[in-house]
Amino acid sequence: IMCQLEVRMPDRDWNLLTTFFPSNWQKLAMDNDVNKGLRQDKSIEDLLRVLLIHFACGYSLRETVVRAKNADLANMSDVALLKRLRKCKEWLRNLCLSLFVENGIVFGRNKNNLQFRLFDATHVKEPGKTGSLWRIHYSFQVPDMQCDFFKITKTEGKGNSEDLSKFPINSGDYIIVDRGYAHATGIAYAVNK
Repeated sequence: IMCQLEVRMPDRDWNLLTTFFPSNWQKLAMDNDVNKGLRQDKSIEDLLRVLLIHFACGYSLRETVVRAKNADLANMSDVALLKRLRKCKEWLRNLCLSLFVENGIVFGRNKNNLQFRLFDATHVKEPGKTGSLWRIHYSFQVPDMQCDFFKITKTEGKGNSEDLSKFPINSGDYIIVDRGYAHATGIAYAVNK
């Protein structure tokens, strides 16, 4: 629905989509000061619509603001959208945490106070026919639900594969990875930390 947006989404579609949000999504926005700095004629609802266009469709910041303007959701520059994204970081994190809680998944420190780190990598391609391909190595903490590390490398060439040595590892870290990281040198690197 969001990716086909050329005009404002009908209210019935938006109302259906909001049923998938945590029940307190608007309060979370207020608690995280997301509304601070919004123009008087714009709402948190419109802001979230713009963010969803960007996230769900994978549009660049520039294309997102053009689509948002055409849909009469927002009139801002791509730089303003980037600033707004940064400002919404904690709100978006709390939205995700609230979704987990509402679905019976409660995050908190376990009895042993363990912190798990999930490592993975993915490819991203710059826009355009000749856009470069890059690999993002990413570390995510559970139960804190925070990114604690990322690194961008080329996708080809020596030393650019998925490997544990791309990540800073501390003694006592509990690391979860997929089988793509099952290389002797990477495992040795992690064990020696």
